[in-house]
Amino acid sequence: MNRTSRSIVVLSSVATSFGIYKYVTSKAKNEKFQPIRSVSDHPTSIIIGAGIIGLTSAYYLAKSGHKVICIEKREDVALETSYKNGALICPSLLTPWANSDVPKKYFKSIFSWSSPTPTSTKIWPSTFFSMKFYRWMYEYLKNCTTKAQVRNAANLLTLSMYSRQCLDDILKENAISFSRYTTGSLQLAVDPVIFEQLVEESKHIDDIQIFSSPEEVIKHEPILISVKNRIYGGVFSSSDTNGNIYEFCCELKRILIEKYNVQFVFNEEIQDFIVSSTVQSHTGHQLRHVSGVVTTNNKKFENADNIILANGNYVMPLTEKLNIYVPVYPVKGYTVEIKTAPSIPLPKVNLVDDVNKLYISALKPTAQQGIVRVSGLAEFAGWKDIGVLSEPDRAQYLYEQTIAWLPHVASYEKVFHSCSRPVSADDVPLIGRCSNFDNLFINCGHGSKGWTLAFGSAALLADTINQKTDKTDRESLTSECYSPNRFQ
Repeated sequence: MNRTSRSIVVLSSVATSFGIYKYVTSKAKNEKFQPIRSVSDHPTSIIIGAGIIGLTSAYYLAKSGHKVICIEKREDVALETSYKNGALICPSLLTPWANSDVPKKYFKSIFSWSSPTPTSTKIWPSTFFSMKFYRWMYEYLKNCTTKAQVRNAANLLTLSMYSRQCLDDILKENAISFSRYTTGSLQLAVDPVIFEQLVEESKHIDDIQIFSSPEEVIKHEPILISVKNRIYGGVFSSSDTNGNIYEFCCELKRILIEKYNVQFVFNEEIQDFIVSSTVQSHTGHQLRHVSGVVTTNNKKFENADNIILANGNYVMPLTEKLNIYVPVYPVKGYTVEIKTAPSIPLPKVNLVDDVNKLYISALKPTAQQGIVRVSGLAEFAGWKDIGVLSEPDRAQYLYEQTIAWLPHVASYEKVFHSCSRPVSADDVPLIGRCSNFDNLFINCGHGSKGWTLAFGSAALLADTINQKTDKTDRESLTSECYSPNRFQ
């Protein structure tokens, strides 16, 4: 297929998808969000998905008295996005992926037929023929305005700070052992233009330190002394930390079983929903009720008071079974893990080189080894190749850029990995009840920010399900900002 033909195919797909989208949403806009039904004293909640979002949702619901059943398609918890994604917990680094720079900086490179740069967002050919992709992209581009960026950034920051508080509370209340090492994030600038951009983006974040010289940067993170000539300045946030997300998920699973009797069902994928009835809300609005689910092994889980979809990348195709559109699309990223000798010095803060899409974080060294985990880059490959290391050269690029900052780890073993991250069309998670259903809830769309936002998202979801009106612990956080119905 020549370049002209490819362009015609792409434009035709865009036009077709846009027409379908407008038809569907023209009907959805007439449907109003209504209050939900009364809450039982000991409700049964079925959670679909056992990654960090599903597990934290299970925690807050079980803690508030729910009987929780968690259904996972894989053989154990946290084996996809929550397995070896980035290690950063970073309230200071939450600029939405949907931002005003996208059209002028990235759109050309995304749809370029020539060789992309290593940091370009890549779209796989199969994605060009996906109506799901174009529909998601339409909503995404609508959020690439300055007004939307400011709004979405504020919502992300508010949720991230609340989530950090929730994480601290969980760690105080439970004996959870996981690798956690760094204290803060240091964004590195190699020239004055990047430095000014970092300073501008950090204006609204508390606990920020501006380092305007290489000497100040190195004083804070001495491990960078060997690359002093690369550094112009930096911005440091003390509110950030890190951790091994997989280890945390395994520990949380243990607590959920031992302390809260949460039931886990593995190797079961949802095939269909059991929509048992149509009920009437307090206002007389007709709402559908989902009483259970059916799995691919023809097992039925019924008599549920609540159904919670926390299945990340797979939420869009699953909700289509209920004629619901949820704009969450899988965006693949890459990670590199460098395993060093235990005595090798590692950075005590997260290192961020956003120009090269590089996020470096050292996990807590053990007696056997030290670990540096690096994450970054983005590509649209759809659902077919989720978890497949399709582009080793891109992971190699991350590795080479890491060595440019930490040359002393160059001789050690490296392991490449990839995973897809469920990104919503405005890069703000969808948390809450689906309109036209009285008991169907969503907690999805956290993208690359799931580790940072999981705890606050789950607490907010539990408050919504339990119809908690006391907001003293989250005064500045309103559930409407994260409603899954905001795209209707």
